[in-house]
Amino acid sequence: MKKMEFSIRTFSQIDSTNEEALRLIADRRAKEGIVLQADSQTRGRGAGKNNWESEPGKNLTFSVILEPHFLEPSKQFVLTEMVSLALFDVVERRLGNEGLFIKWPNDLWFDEKKLAGVLVQNRVTGNQLEYSVVGVGLNVNQKNFYSDAPNPGSMIHFSGKKENLSRLLDEILNQFSIYYQKIIHNEKSLENSYLQRLFQMGKWADYSDAAGRFTAQITGINQYGQLMLTDRQGKQRVYGFKEIEFLI
Repeated sequence: MKKMEFSIRTFSQIDSTNEEALRLIADRRAKEGIVLQADSQTRGRGAGKNNWESEPGKNLTFSVILEPHFLEPSKQFVLTEMVSLALFDVVERRLGNEGLFIKWPNDLWFDEKKLAGVLVQNRVTGNQLEYSVVGVGLNVNQKNFYSDAPNPGSMIHFSGKKENLSRLLDEILNQFSIYYQKIIHNEKSLENSYLQRLFQMGKWADYSDAAGRFTAQITGINQYGQLMLTDRQGKQRVYGFKEIEFLI
């Protein structure tokens, strides 16, 4: 199985690695495997309109450019599964899997603290994914957080060990490549692994939506990446991103 070849470009400071990747795409200078890594981002992107807090030089903030022409746009969620699992595997080797979960759709949590977030942005042409930009923020060596983001945590809080960021990035990219090859050959190959690591999968828990609070079980993810639940009354509920809140 051929490994993806990565070309890492490092910036001491940039507005956003995802924004730089999108600029490369717009200027027709993008190529699959380009990795943009920054010590500091002035406008680091989180999901939606959120910003990503990261102390300069302490964490991993990077974006990977992909050309996933093999995927139909409606099946793009497998890219989220891929990067979430890659991060899970690498963090698991250091912290173990007790208390480590993927919180839908793509956050990595350990002991109810958010360690990582993912932002995938796609460029679609016709019925084909022309480019995907996979942005990752992983809290590694940062000890103090000052934003009002809920429950931030860092790997060093739990391991007590300072990580070499360059080696950690190489390890994540290697795992990334392994999973990417798997979805090229079978786009459903990661589905079960993702669900096995999903926070509150199959457990009764409290949630909130536009109509109010309710109790339900997560039963799966549909092909569009929407979260599927069944409530106490047996009603099936389906939610897109930002349409449901976990009441932890």
